[in-house]
Amino acid sequence: MARPKSKIEWIVIVSLTLLFALIWLFAHWNLSRKPPYHKGPGSPGYVDSEYPTESNKTNEQ
Repeated sequence: MARPKSKIEWIVIVSLTLLFALIWLFAHWNLSRKPPYHKGPGSPGYVDSEYPTESNKTNEQ
């Protein structure tokens, strides 16, 4: 049977868990405040253009 964890081991486990949780929460909070860079279907602000725009016409030539 495994021996019980010492106080130092518990401190390390809890501190690493809290550090990971704080980094994860900050990253997702920060990303949620920025506009999406992918403007594909399903993204906010996506406009489905049926006709080629001027920039598309110049790129095709």
